[in-house]
Amino acid sequence: MSAAESNIVHTEIMQLRATPAQVREFILTPERILDYFPSPVDGGVLEPGNSIYCRGEMGTSMLELVAEESSDELMVIKVTTALGLEAPFTRARIEASSTFTMVEDWALAATAEGTQLTKTWRDVASEGPEPFPLADAVKQGAIHESSALIAGWNAAAAS
Repeated sequence: MSAAESNIVHTEIMQLRATPAQVREFILTPERILDYFPSPVDGGVLEPGNSIYCRGEMGTSMLELVAEESSDELMVIKVTTALGLEAPFTRARIEASSTFTMVEDWALAATAEGTQLTKTWRDVASEGPEPFPLADAVKQGAIHESSALIAGWNAAAAS
């Protein structure tokens, strides 16, 4: 197992009725992330085409494109999460209050029906003592969010 593989927390393969172009757009659209975000409250764009935030009842996450590692077939997203942060939400405030970070790899492959999305969660790191077993929490969240992502994104692609 390579060093990169040893940092993988979970992988999900999802079949979507959305084109790869739609899926690429959805990945940095707050409303689409809120389709599956835990206990969603709101979200917004921080830097168009580069970063967004999504807020749930427990925390706020900034999702930002790692452009140098991304391509049309793979979007690499760094997720920085701050627990208990209040508005206003900015890159600097989320980073300064960060509880943990992780990387999500979104691999896109065109299919006859739309897109096969292979999403991998990796490189989970806490910014100090772990507030709870992070890798386990990320894995359980990933397993539970997939069906909501599929339903929400299929509906959005059809509208």
